Amino acid sequence: MINQKSVKEFLQFAFMVIIFHTITYFIFGAVMSNIFDYASLFQTDVVKDFMQPINSENILYGPFFQPLRGFLFALAIYPLRKLLADNKRGWLILWGIFLIFGIISTPGPAPCSIEGIIYTKLPLWFHLIGIWEIALQTLFFSFILVRWLKGTTGAGDKRVLSDRKIIFKRFMLALSIACFGYVGYAIGGILTAYLAGKSVDLKSASTNFSAQFPILFSFFINLTIILFVTSKKYFSKISLLKLFLFFWTADTLSPLVYQLIFSYMMPLHLAVFMGFFPALIIAGSFKMNEKNYADLIKQV
Repeated sequence: MINQKSVKEFLQFAFMVIIFHTITYFIFGAVMSNIFDYASLFQTDVVKDFMQPINSENILYGPFFQPLRGFLFALAIYPLRKLLADNKRGWLILWGIFLIFGIISTPGPAPCSIEGIIYTKLPLWFHLIGIWEIALQTLFFSFILVRWLKGTTGAGDKRVLSDRKIIFKRFMLALSIACFGYVGYAIGGILTAYLAGKSVDLKSASTNFSAQFPILFSFFINLTIILFVTSKKYFSKISLLKLFLFFWTADTLSPLVYQLIFSYMMPLHLAVFMGFFPALIIAGSFKMNEKNYADLIKQV
């Protein structure tokens, strides 16, 4: 018989792994694609026969598979969680696993791996450029995940956290939820463009930071609201439905306000539609992290 408590514990763990993976994936993907100009890089000889163009339709589906990848990571890491949490350098152990088995010494000839250098026609410079993104992304993912684990697993359950650590953990949870809400904006934006009959130019969207400012503005609004509603004064007073409606309103109005001040306003019905997705993800994130927040508030 499956232990309901164990299932809930795993789902909570998996949810955080998905969040941390998706956040670091998007951040380092966006940064490195601009630093190394992936759009031009993927069109060079040999590489263009291996990689899809950055403005290909197939690239559009990549972000939607990241939660699945995060869930698979959770399945593999979950049995090791206590080892990682109890070890002083648990983050280094996890990163070492990624670095050795997932990047450098893969079973097959993947880019940036020893087998890839030996058996593929990809030039050496491509391997050396590509390794920066995946090495740094897995490094930050490992560090953030183990930091979170240390507060929720093993000895962390019995430790009374200091005020500074409580504030740090509250902020990290709020940041994670706000970042995952940012992914909701990406989903909503793509669907909104489809409903409006507009084509999505992924190359232009990924490099045009001014076009992303309204969403970044909404991200900081969400982060501020999350920190506000998770304070001791308000946490137990707001129902999940009210929370969802509150964020839906905020995620509809915040980009409209930004556009009203700096550019032009999108139609209201499209803003309402786009704001639905980050609000739904944020409300779901609150539900999954309800126990974490309750435990933190007890120690305030």
